Amino acid sequence: MHDALQKEIATYEKRTPKSAAAHKRALDRIPLGVASNYRHYEPYPLFVKDGKGSRIHDLDGNEYVDHNLCFGALMAGHCHPAVVKAVEQKLHEGTTFGMPHEQEWELAEEICKRYPVDMVRFGSSGTEVTMHACRIARAATGRDKILKFEGSYHGLHDTALVSVKPKAEDYGDPDAPASVPGGGGVPKASLDNVVVASFNNLKSVENRFKQYPLQIAAIILEPILMNVGLCLPQPGFLQGLRDICTKNGALLIFDEVKTGAKLAWGGASDFFGVRPDMICLAKSIGGGLPLGAFGASRAVMDLISEHKVFHGGTYNTNRVAMAAGLATFREVLTRENYEYVGKLSKTLTEGYRAIVKKSGLQAYVASAGVNGALMLYPKEIQNYRDWTNIDIDL
Repeated sequence: MHDALQKEIATYEKRTPKSAAAHKRALDRIPLGVASNYRHYEPYPLFVKDGKGSRIHDLDGNEYVDHNLCFGALMAGHCHPAVVKAVEQKLHEGTTFGMPHEQEWELAEEICKRYPVDMVRFGSSGTEVTMHACRIARAATGRDKILKFEGSYHGLHDTALVSVKPKAEDYGDPDAPASVPGGGGVPKASLDNVVVASFNNLKSVENRFKQYPLQIAAIILEPILMNVGLCLPQPGFLQGLRDICTKNGALLIFDEVKTGAKLAWGGASDFFGVRPDMICLAKSIGGGLPLGAFGASRAVMDLISEHKVFHGGTYNTNRVAMAAGLATFREVLTRENYEYVGKLSKTLTEGYRAIVKKSGLQAYVASAGVNGALMLYPKEIQNYRDWTNIDIDL
């Protein structure tokens, strides 16, 4: 462990004794002491008391600028007034009914205005919507296999939990990466139906379609590989995927759970100029409440209308989350606000690049829309395997 890291850990432990105590207590009833494995880290996670705007406070009263923002789910920030007002109103009118209401059409209309889809259905998480998108793609094509990229994260269902963070000894050929389970409990049948390719490597994608002719239903990807810091698509990569899918009769699914509200007003298709067949949205569209959506053309979504694909969920379109979503789209994720945060992002990026240059760090700053990352690597990474060479501790 680096001396600098040891020093930071010692400072952290001195400042956060109440978080240490809370974590110790939680360990007795909750595996790892947290409700999601992603929230666990050594020596113990920070326990949060409250937040407002861009700031949060821990149990010891320490204040932080929240650069994490719930893993990208809070473009609105904590307790945005418009979101709070909308949620409070629905709390007094009824939270959920399991029956249709007018907010469903209103939010569907907001989404269809921004993104290249004709119809949408809703869920409560990114995992749900990517799961349904893969199922619909399989139904639409009559094929079983889904192609994903090594190091990409698309949720916790069996199709997604493959080759998320494989170890080097399990990689396989760069042009034909192995399908590696993301932990125990992922069935072999799921591994057999998930084909893995290398991000920014069109050759690996083409090889997979040749290896499995007329068997791949869809390519699913984050337009920017977000689970490895910030790995940008190289010029022509996304269009190349579009062309490969069109040529082979497969669907192109943009998983915009993270990028949908953080790149541009109209998401990745707006930012990069490439039109997918389906999109998946979640995180920031809910303003901090659990909300997801997936959409496609009318022809694809009619598979649900015609009862050929089943979709449901007790908490789908609960009125509290929908109210938060409408407030977020109408009052937070506006064209004017995107212009404003774009300027902030540019200022931050330029500032960090100046610091990197002055300090002589072997690093670079990646940015796209309001996404940004300091990458401790001497040259721009192209894929997951490049990212594994970064010194994460440092």
